[in-house]
Amino acid sequence: MSRDQFIKMRGAWDTRHWISVPGLSHPADALQLEASLSALQGMNRVVIYPEQQRIRVTYDQTRLDYQHILEQLEMIGFPASTGWWSLRKAGWFQYLDQTARENARAPEPPCCSNPKGIGGRHERKK
Repeated sequence: MSRDQFIKMRGAWDTRHWISVPGLSHPADALQLEASLSALQGMNRVVIYPEQQRIRVTYDQTRLDYQHILEQLEMIGFPASTGWWSLRKAGWFQYLDQTARENARAPEPPCCSNPKGIGGRHERKK
């Protein structure tokens, strides 16, 4: 089992993703990446795998999104993979983050188990 399988999600809006980083090849690079990504608002955990050229990020979707993580990687000189599959996943992850943020900010729906006067049993007038 890998060490990141033991990381528990903190909240309902937490998510975890793998990101392929072709320029990651040395443990010293891992320290720089971890420090930079951990400083992002909403980032919960960063696990670096230099031998696999991948990172595993866990973050709060209401405070951070996938695109911002990719921009941070590019800014520090370690752009994520730009292959077809990586770009496809990035678009999907960004969509999921945006949807989660909208759902988190949505007002509470009314209780529908027994709303007064709508369907179900009505009280009889005496």
